[in-house]
Amino acid sequence: MDTGRWYRIRNLARLRFCLLAPFLVAILAMPCAVQASNSFYLLYRQWQAYDWPEDLPSASEVTRSQRGLGWQQQNSASTFDIDYDYQPLRIRTGEPAHNGHLHRLTFGGDWQHRLYRAEARAGVAGTSNMFKYRDFHGDVLNGRIALYRAMDETSPLSVGIGGDHRFGSFRWLPRIRWQQRNENGYWLLDLPVLIQWQSPRELWTFRVERDGDRWATLDKAREVEGALYFREWRTELTYRILRGHGPWPTLTVGIGASFDTRVQYEDLNTGTIDLSLGDALVGSLRLDW
Repeated sequence: MDTGRWYRIRNLARLRFCLLAPFLVAILAMPCAVQASNSFYLLYRQWQAYDWPEDLPSASEVTRSQRGLGWQQQNSASTFDIDYDYQPLRIRTGEPAHNGHLHRLTFGGDWQHRLYRAEARAGVAGTSNMFKYRDFHGDVLNGRIALYRAMDETSPLSVGIGGDHRFGSFRWLPRIRWQQRNENGYWLLDLPVLIQWQSPRELWTFRVERDGDRWATLDKAREVEGALYFREWRTELTYRILRGHGPWPTLTVGIGASFDTRVQYEDLNTGTIDLSLGDALVGSLRLDW
């Protein structure tokens, strides 16, 4: 790596750290509740193969899966978690400026104080060759944030604003949040990104959510820096088969579908590619301790 590029990356990383530092200090300074619970999970998701959207002799189906793990601490006023996931996204055509192995490590949580609620995450996301050779650029730093204010102390309705990559490039959108628990279960609406229902005994959960993020990319020669944007609408119905006791985990399985799945990245031959991969079924398996 040449000296000029190294200094640019170091200065950019230093600037990003200075912007994140107040957020990190605020997290560490928050008081911890006495009644706190910790949990750990393992997750596996498998998507049905996507059909390549163009009729090319050299093109084949696009396969996708996800492996994840994480840890969470929760109390009455806040949650804090650390999550890692790995997604192989095998696009076997053209000359993508990435190697198809997407890694993401994030930390953050949510905090409630009277009428105000904050949700924030920060971390790194990039292709495996970036971490293997420690050759990073600015797009590897990533995050999302949302701020809400309730209408009053007893109202289930809150309004706010959120910023993330769920709809492609980072953008701010107004948010409306409503939650309620009654004899029919627990309802949560966080428009325009989430609708969720959970049964009274927490056996069944149904979600409709907008998911999407950005991963920093490098070509095989580690000369072309870019970014991959992946987003989708996903529905999922999960069922808790076993409730864990002691060392035995809670087992949850799910089935759903991915709609309007799109991927955008730099192709070394044709430039920026923005493709619709279409729809696919998805299944999941999760273990919680």
